[in-house]
Amino acid sequence: MKTEKQFPPKEDADDGHGTWFGIEVNGDYRMFAWTHSKAEGGSTEYGTEYKEKALDTLKEQLNKKTELARELENMLHNGDSDENALNAIKDAWNKLTVWNVPVEKDIIKRYEKALNAFEPKMEEIKQNIAAKSTIVDQAKELLDADNFRNARNELDKLKDSLREIGSAGSAKDDEFHEQIREIENTLRTKQKNFNEHINESRSTAETKKTELISQAKKLVSNVSNFKETNVKMNELFDAWKTAGSAGHEVDEKLWEEFNGLRKQFFDARQKFFDERDEQLKKSGETKQKLIEEAKAIVEKNDFGRSAADRMKALDKEWRAAGYSGKDINDSLWDTFTKTKEAFWSAKKAIFTKAVEADIEKAQKELDKINKELEDLEYRLEVAPNPTMKKDVEDTIYVKRNEKTDKEKELEELKKKASE
Repeated sequence: MKTEKQFPPKEDADDGHGTWFGIEVNGDYRMFAWTHSKAEGGSTEYGTEYKEKALDTLKEQLNKKTELARELENMLHNGDSDENALNAIKDAWNKLTVWNVPVEKDIIKRYEKALNAFEPKMEEIKQNIAAKSTIVDQAKELLDADNFRNARNELDKLKDSLREIGSAGSAKDDEFHEQIREIENTLRTKQKNFNEHINESRSTAETKKTELISQAKKLVSNVSNFKETNVKMNELFDAWKTAGSAGHEVDEKLWEEFNGLRKQFFDARQKFFDERDEQLKKSGETKQKLIEEAKAIVEKNDFGRSAADRMKALDKEWRAAGYSGKDINDSLWDTFTKTKEAFWSAKKAIFTKAVEADIEKAQKELDKINKELEDLEYRLEVAPNPTMKKDVEDTIYVKRNEKTDKEKELEELKKKASE
């Protein structure tokens, strides 16, 4: 067994080494203080920072270490998860000197044993705290429940779950249990207040729900815009959910009527959109057929009156087909318009060419009449007798009328060409 022995200061007059003070541990000496002899100057040399108080400090620190080990053991025994307290013990321990004496080694073993057991225990306590905190949070959510009986039953289940979890430390366990008790008391108070005012609250809820049914009837009976009405119906439903309970039987009766109105609206809305989609589909199919017919007319290069009349009829049929939906309506119209433009452009080109030919012909005929008038006017000047002069004048009169008619014809043809 290791032993330690104290050597008090002692003056040895013969050896001339002065006085020496320290301890012996199994044959090893540790100096605390050495006052040299007068021959060596009489100065004092210290073996530790504590100088002449080294021995007292050793005793005090050994006692302090014993106290810290005991505090750690008590925390472990009590399930104390105070991490700040643990760190304070560690800091206090680390600030103490290591003396390497046998009794200190026993204290260190005691301290490290408690520390090694405490840290896993602290982790377990942390997990238990987290689990119990979750249960308490779930219990708090029950305070917003509308059905107090169900809430009380759920709270009982949570209390059982809380008991099944290990210790979270005595202080935290007391805190969690106190929170659960407060929640339970609050639920009791709310239930008591509810029971005291249940008839009044049910009457109020019934009045609210009856009014919502009345509003729903008005909406369903006069739907002009399904999108806007849908928003209003959803608003009524949201208001229904917050109207409160009018009692089980009354609630069921009112809900059956209210939900029936909602179903009536949603069925009508679905029918409307189904019919609209079918109409859009038919409109698109009809317009596609009109486009194909218009293309066929253009490809035939027939720009006569019959073809022109049919192209005009296609326009009317297009308008009668109605809207085809935002996805294809513009695209169909663009194709149809381009096809019509191709027809009318080609027809106009042919018409313009024909009119130009008629203008050229009328101009030649007018030029011929003018020439004939010039010849007749000359013949009138040289006519040898009144009878012949009278015949020429009559002919000139006829030709001038022909000229007037031809000029009008030419003017009309030029007007057509310019249109």
